[in-house]
Order: sequence, then C-alpha cells, then structure tokens
Amino acid sequence: MLGLVSMELSAPAEDYGLLQQTHAWGRFGKGSWRQVRILTESFDDHGTLTNSSTTDNKTTIEEVTPERVTLKIEVTVEIAGQKFPSQPQIIKQGYAGENVGQSVSIKPLSQEVLIVDDREIPCQTQQIEILGGASKEVSLISYSPRVTPSILKRKSTTSEVASARTTQETVSEVYALDMPFKVLGEIRSAYSMRLVQKNNRGTTTTWSVHVHDVPGEVVAHSSKKLDSQGRLVRRSTLELVAYGVEGDDSFRDGGRRVRRYKRGRESR
Repeated sequence: MLGLVSMELSAPAEDYGLLQQTHAWGRFGKGSWRQVRILTESFDDHGTLTNSSTTDNKTTIEEVTPERVTLKIEVTVEIAGQKFPSQPQIIKQGYAGENVGQSVSIKPLSQEVLIVDDREIPCQTQQIEILGGASKEVSLISYSPRVTPSILKRKSTTSEVASARTTQETVSEVYALDMPFKVLGEIRSAYSMRLVQKNNRGTTTTWSVHVHDVPGEVVAHSSKKLDSQGRLVRRSTLELVAYGVEGDDSFRDGGRRVRRYKRGRESR
C-alpha cells in the first residue's frame, strides 16, 4: 500500500484532490495508455559521441484510487539494430510524487502573480513536504484553477534527513500556453515547460510539450545533461507514437484513429 497521506490541519483534503486532477496520469481511467520513442546519445569528455540507443516505452494505467495511481511500464531498448525487451515494471505513485512508505504534508502559503506568455496570472501557492527514509523533499508550487495546466511552477529541494545536505534542486515552469502543436497528424492545443535538475553530478535541462488530454501529457521533449564541468554528457529526444484513453473505443496511431477490440486486439 502507498504511504500515508497526512494533511496539516491548515490544508483541506481538497488540496490532495487538486494534485490528482493535475497529475499527468491520475486523472485518466484504468486502461488508458501512451507509447513513446526516446532516442538517447552519450558523449565522452571530449564531446565525441560514444553510443546511442532507441527506447520504446509503453505506459498503461493499472489502477486509479484517491490515494495513488498504479502504472505498468513496458520498455524495449534497441542498440545497434538489436532489440532488448525488459520485464514490465509496476510503479505505484501518489499524486504529490511520493512513493511507498513516504508521507505527505501540504500547507497553503501566500498568493503571487506569475507572468506566463505575457499574461499576468494570479496564483495560489502551497508547500508540499514528502518525508520517508533517508531523504526529504520540499516543493513550492504555484497554481491557478483558471488555466491549463493549473500548476504553473514547481520548485523542489531534496535533502538528506540526517545531515540536511541538499542533494538535488529542481525547477519546472510553464513558459507557453495555448500553443498549437501537431500531435499524430492533428493540431492540438498544447503548453510548453522547462525543467532544470541540478545535483553534484551536473545539470539536466528538459524542454517538453504537453497535451492535457493525452495520458502522461508529454508528447515531445528534448533534453541535455551537462556534467559539473559544463561538458555535454547526454542528450535525448522523445516523440509520441500512439495513445489510448479508456472510455474511447479507438486510439491514435500515426494520425489515424484505429478501432480496437475489448481484448486488446487491433484492426485497421
């Protein structure tokens, strides 16, 4: 069972419901899925490409409850023309990002105004603390129920409980709203985000495009990792291959709407 979700008295239980509704997977039904393809390239200290791989990743929702979402992840890696499928993984995650055995506390903070796409957007702010094991994560989120996505900015700090030493800092923020983007042959309304993760090994920056009604949301991204000396270590790109939403009797594949049978067989 997922770790206990404990709210502080100053935060109503609806706050956790907000996190479910804004979660990239938690607001979809059991059986919804998304398949993406990721190209990853690695470099040596001189900036020379050392290897590359292509990963096909299919994620399917196994269960959705008020406390957590359970995902099945199936991965196949292709290296030098050879494909290596791995055993499916089952991941259970709470809507604040907590894992099994971790607790969550949420408390409201002051209001603020964010500027996104030259728009002034009044936001509520919250502090979310995830505690469990040897680490603690404290996040500050800024959100507005008037826009999509509701969470416009998140700043997280992960630290060791014993020493209070910071091990990672992460900042994600939306920088474009209502952006037209072609998704499998269709123009959809999308938004763009930038995610920066810093630790003692270096910095990873990811630019991603999200579509609200696609399970998992991310339909494209580009990412690069620099080591602590500022040298390129790895870069990757992601593209959406196909997806399906529970309750719809078809799914999207390369821009075509494809009928499917209840047992999962497909006909075109």
